[in-house]
Amino acid sequence: MIKRTLTALLIISQAYLGFSQSSKNINLLSNLTFPSSRGDLNDIWGIKIGLNEYALVGLQGGVSIVDVTNATNPVEVFYAPGANSIWRDLKTWDNHVFITNETSGGLMIIDLNALPGTLTAANVTNYTGSTYPFQSAHNLYIDENGICYVFGADNGVGGAIMLDLSVNPKAPIELGRYNSFYLHDGVVRGDTLWGAAVNDGFFIVVDVSNKTAPVNMASRTTSSSFTHNIWFSDDGQTVYTTDEVSNAFIDAYDVSNLTNITFLDKIQSNPGQNVIPHNAHFMNDYVITSYYRDGVVIHDVSDPSNMIEVGHYDTSPAFSGNGFNGAWGTYPWLPSGNLLVSDIENGLFVLGPNYVRAAYLEGNITNSVTSAALDNVLVEIVTTNITATSNLIGDYKTGIADAGTYDVIYSKFGFFPDTLFNVALTSGITTIRNVQLEPMVNFTLQGQVLENGTNNPIANAQVKIENSQFSTTVTTDVNGNFAVSNFIATTYEVSIAHWGHENICLSNQMLNSTGNPYTYTLNVGYYDDFDFDLGWTTSTLNNPTSGFWERDIPVGTFLQSIPSNPGNDIPTDCGNQAYVTGNGGGGAGSDDIDGGTVILTSPIFDLSSQTDPYVHFSRWFFNAGGSGSPDDSMVVILSNGTTTARIDYADANTPNFSTWVSKSIKISNFLTSTNTMQLIVKATDEGQGHIAEAGFDGFFVIDSAAVSVAENTLKNNINIYPNPFNDVLNITIDYSEFTILKAEIYDITGKLKQTQTVLNQSKLQIKTNYSAGIYFIRIYGDDVLLKTEKVIRF
Repeated sequence: MIKRTLTALLIISQAYLGFSQSSKNINLLSNLTFPSSRGDLNDIWGIKIGLNEYALVGLQGGVSIVDVTNATNPVEVFYAPGANSIWRDLKTWDNHVFITNETSGGLMIIDLNALPGTLTAANVTNYTGSTYPFQSAHNLYIDENGICYVFGADNGVGGAIMLDLSVNPKAPIELGRYNSFYLHDGVVRGDTLWGAAVNDGFFIVVDVSNKTAPVNMASRTTSSSFTHNIWFSDDGQTVYTTDEVSNAFIDAYDVSNLTNITFLDKIQSNPGQNVIPHNAHFMNDYVITSYYRDGVVIHDVSDPSNMIEVGHYDTSPAFSGNGFNGAWGTYPWLPSGNLLVSDIENGLFVLGPNYVRAAYLEGNITNSVTSAALDNVLVEIVTTNITATSNLIGDYKTGIADAGTYDVIYSKFGFFPDTLFNVALTSGITTIRNVQLEPMVNFTLQGQVLENGTNNPIANAQVKIENSQFSTTVTTDVNGNFAVSNFIATTYEVSIAHWGHENICLSNQMLNSTGNPYTYTLNVGYYDDFDFDLGWTTSTLNNPTSGFWERDIPVGTFLQSIPSNPGNDIPTDCGNQAYVTGNGGGGAGSDDIDGGTVILTSPIFDLSSQTDPYVHFSRWFFNAGGSGSPDDSMVVILSNGTTTARIDYADANTPNFSTWVSKSIKISNFLTSTNTMQLIVKATDEGQGHIAEAGFDGFFVIDSAAVSVAENTLKNNINIYPNPFNDVLNITIDYSEFTILKAEIYDITGKLKQTQTVLNQSKLQIKTNYSAGIYFIRIYGDDVLLKTEKVIRF
């Protein structure tokens, strides 16, 4: 028998140098990489034949059969080239492996009966159907009776083609077709099919007892409405799903009564990091999930209403957060207990899992005065990152992989926190702790917003007051007054905005009854970081179907690791929101601009009294993918009520592609300033096939008669940091020949706040005691203006 040994890296592969490996209760046994000519990996399956265990590995160019009997020394024993496809899925029946792909060739079948002897090309056949012909399909599942369900084929709507493999695995017999919904994935037991209708955002339950006439029985929308994968528990009472989008969850549902499918729990591997889950499988009351950039994750689901992570191994430490890299698939059912993982970039991993049971903590939380149930109480297991919150009836459930003794903190805004010390948590055991929290005394917060300089009240100003546990936004009345009842004295962030005035954002503000009423002043001017809705409007032209302007926290998307939709707003403004074209996450083309123009229009602003106004903004544009040259565009237009002018343009050839670009535009170069100015942003998809995304943030106008905003082209590297800053601002310049280095700081009105000079030095440190807000700093070298930059003091 001829064996071809590839590169088996037992501890650390070259791809891992410089990256820390994150793991818990899972050990690396080996890592096998493949020739780059075969492309990236996709799904994986496993099988035992005789005394040997094999990994069945899908690659872009074909299928690899790897002997993993010696888990520390995997050896490839056969490679079957196939249609080139990013997607390939594999399942087994009667010592045959069946493979789908999304390109051509139908169902590849490899007869494995010769193993551990030699396999040849003669062992490989293809099946493309007759009554239900197909060339491509996304996935497949083979039930306990040898019935193969081919999902997402190019036949009908792509539901499920049903084939009998039990008579002759090499000659499937067509039994029927399910054609109600496109199914991306699915599992079947007995006469019940559980299908992931990804495009419809739900899983569907189908009676397939009559293969020629399947009947829909029930459906349930999943938590992120993009149902990619579904798997059932051994007893058939619970199903687990994943949604293949950024920041999605593994969901658990009680399906014991199909007329009342009940949501039980959802969990993430890395909350807040926008990681995408891929495929989840059930084994022995564990769910084992390939979790893209987080690798493989194991959850104890002994209690499916309280899923607890008990193991993980990051196969892809070079990647994190949102994106389609890392672990594609996993196979946990080898008799040895070893875990197989296919990593898209890094190859086959053979892992040794230690399956431990979670130590559970549950209880009920009430008000100590009224005995009423308390919802949304934060429960924290000290020295860990484990948290939970109580539900509407005060119940909470949580747990941890590591048994031991812990302190547990219970906290809710408006109540004094309580800590339980030395709570013993035991593996496989549920510990009950009920808690009562004492309410704090509240008061009515009062305040007023005035115009700086005139002290005139500002009506309809928006005031946001928030901290990690509380957030409210109120609007001032005609006298500029606002009030918040049932207010708790503590530290808050305060942000105030009004069109026609400069926003302010203040950090670490202690608000209590002693300080009532609080007074805030806003400078006259125009500034919008889109943390508030100040009246910008959206519209369309030529009926685009997606990618509409949204004011939101940007959710990043990627096209081949290049950001398409931004993953954040600009870092130098208040808040974290911006306008973006579609913000649904997922793939690069999931919510981009399609088939028309999306338009963003500012409220009217008055510049008639300004001498030499400049308009500032930051814009994002991305245009790529598809066939041919990308031809989409983004245009920024300024209007004075009678005349319009294009002041900025971006397309696929514009420099600083796929990043926030700051622009400063001298208005008089284009038109005359009036009291009816408007800014209009248009982003256009000129035709189908290319991905187009746009973003807009950080709008403000200043008069250069007060503060020069001329752009400087000096190529020396001038660094101003940190920004935002608190008390100290640092300036460094990589140029040693200036005798005098000087910094001037102006407020938003153009008033000089501070000047500081150093001789024969390349670093300048400025200590400030200004109020929080926006400032401009001008850097001079030997009286030559080198740089002007906006900075924010918090």
